[in-house]
Amino acid sequence: MESQIDARLRLETDVLLNLYKSGALPELMDAIQQRNRFDDYGRFYYLSSSEQGQLAVPQGDWPLRLTTIRTHSTMRLGDVVSLPANSERANLPVRVAETQLADGLTMIIGHEISNEQALLEHTLFLVGGAAVFVLGLALFGGAWMGLTVLKRIDGINQITGEIMSGDLSRRLPVTSRRDEFGQLAVRLNQMLDRIERLMRSMQQVTNNIAHDLRSPLTRMRNKLEVTLLEQRDSYEYRETMAGAIDDADRLINTFNALLSITRLESGIDRTDWREVDISGLVDELADLYQPVAEEKDQVLDWEARPVGLIHANPHLLGQAITNLMDNAIKYTPPGGAVLVTTRQTATEIVVSISDNGPGIPDEDRERVLERFVRLENERSTPGNGLGLSLVQAIARYHGGRLILGGSKPHGLRAELHFPRPDVELDIDIDREAA
Repeated sequence: MESQIDARLRLETDVLLNLYKSGALPELMDAIQQRNRFDDYGRFYYLSSSEQGQLAVPQGDWPLRLTTIRTHSTMRLGDVVSLPANSERANLPVRVAETQLADGLTMIIGHEISNEQALLEHTLFLVGGAAVFVLGLALFGGAWMGLTVLKRIDGINQITGEIMSGDLSRRLPVTSRRDEFGQLAVRLNQMLDRIERLMRSMQQVTNNIAHDLRSPLTRMRNKLEVTLLEQRDSYEYRETMAGAIDDADRLINTFNALLSITRLESGIDRTDWREVDISGLVDELADLYQPVAEEKDQVLDWEARPVGLIHANPHLLGQAITNLMDNAIKYTPPGGAVLVTTRQTATEIVVSISDNGPGIPDEDRERVLERFVRLENERSTPGNGLGLSLVQAIARYHGGRLILGGSKPHGLRAELHFPRPDVELDIDIDREAA
């Protein structure tokens, strides 16, 4: 506003100076008199003579004496003064522009700025009020948000304290608002679900180890104890020792399988990974197991369609496929058939082993993937209940999954699903088998 007022004063000064430079002093005096009389912009004009000590123009509506004007002789463009008390606009602030002319003349142009100052004060009042309002709103909003966040954090602390005390079934509340806290609660609940599953699995594994390993250890101890009760010949000692070694080998195999599953689930072994042709691997393993199936009067057929290469550990993949083949041949009765196929979908490579044996009931297909779990009809067959658990661990280790389903008209179909390397997938390694 000050710059605009000064620009108007400078423009008026230039106009009047042009009249003065043209040598028409009477015209300049007349122009000043006319402007004083008819100006509607809050401006006033004076032409004073320091030598004569009086106004060089008619006084008009501005009855100011020369001495009053001379008190403003030091003012320049942009200076702010107040008119004297005998003025019609007394005590009103003005901005003035003073120009020294020849012959001791001084031209003064003033612009009243009371309206501008009122507007400025009003603007400052509005800005101050808005600032106070915004500050109050910010303080209120910050306090509300802080209390809300602290309340939710206190809830999380309370629930986590209960979880730390041993209640693994507790979960963080998830509201309908999908904000950062909601996403964090969902992730933490997923983590707690996995921890609870692992704890249950560990408890179950402990119980199963105590149940399944106690019998062979007790049997081996009893054999050795009975053998030592009386004198026997070397053949009986050797036979007892051979039986004890067989029992020890089975225990060692069980612990090796447990160790392999643990290493796979922790992902600590990433050696010997390379591009593997699954079709060629299936073809080689099926050809190897065909004589085993023929010994049991079974038909082992395979259809290894080309499905490309995947980056994997060939030894572990071979172990998973052979475990599934071995189970299919073991539980399929004589005269049965086992079919091994490979195929690919839009996103996955699938290895399928199906048989027409007794199969697994639907309600037990999830349970048999746990460690040391054996169905009642399997108790009479050798094994430790770790085969399918190891296969599932190998599948997850490679970003895949193991799916157990039915085979028509009856039997079991075990499928290994691996992501195709040429398709970007968001693999959830914690996803349970369907």
